[in-house]
Amino acid sequence: MSTTSSVAVQAPMTHVPPALPIDLTIDAYARSGTHLGRDVVDLHLMDMADKAACSLLRDQWTDHFPVAAYTELLTTIAALRSVLGFIPTPTATDVNAWARSVRDASAAVAGPDRDIHEVQIVEGPHQGARLGLWGPRAPQAPDTLVGPLLTLELITERGDSTDLEIGVARYRRLKQPHPGTGQWEYMLDRDHPFPAAGSRPHFLPSDQVGA
Repeated sequence: MSTTSSVAVQAPMTHVPPALPIDLTIDAYARSGTHLGRDVVDLHLMDMADKAACSLLRDQWTDHFPVAAYTELLTTIAALRSVLGFIPTPTATDVNAWARSVRDASAAVAGPDRDIHEVQIVEGPHQGARLGLWGPRAPQAPDTLVGPLLTLELITERGDSTDLEIGVARYRRLKQPHPGTGQWEYMLDRDHPFPAAGSRPHFLPSDQVGA
């Protein structure tokens, strides 16, 4: 009978740290075919929120699935950014509140004798957004029709959580509404400098994003 003891040989235990949320985010995007470096995740999510917000404003008066999808996408991005420790991006509630604030500001400028009009921004950082804007019932210039305000100035942002820069986009109304849609369209005002490259709409008050 053998007296040699049988000893089980075990491999040394190795500690595998849990994956960080930002790495899980990068992996998820990689599975969809979008490959992000750690230094651009913040900016990519901000750009996604920008596209979803402008799409929501474009389709806000239609009752179909894209509006619900944009709403959920904005909420998901805002939640993910919070988990990752980035500055906030707007939810659909914030975007709609912004649109109302722009409308209300136009009412104050238009004066007491005014009408509201449906407008669309067709270029610039706010491209695609549809808004209700007030304008005076009297023509604002000799060669223009009665319509919403001739000019519109909206706040923009560029950069990411570590370097957010606030700017402005100035738009000018075309002389008459679009013959097909009846909407008044706004283009960038050629009499002022264009917004810096990479500018996005700034939908949140500055005190909410730490700017």
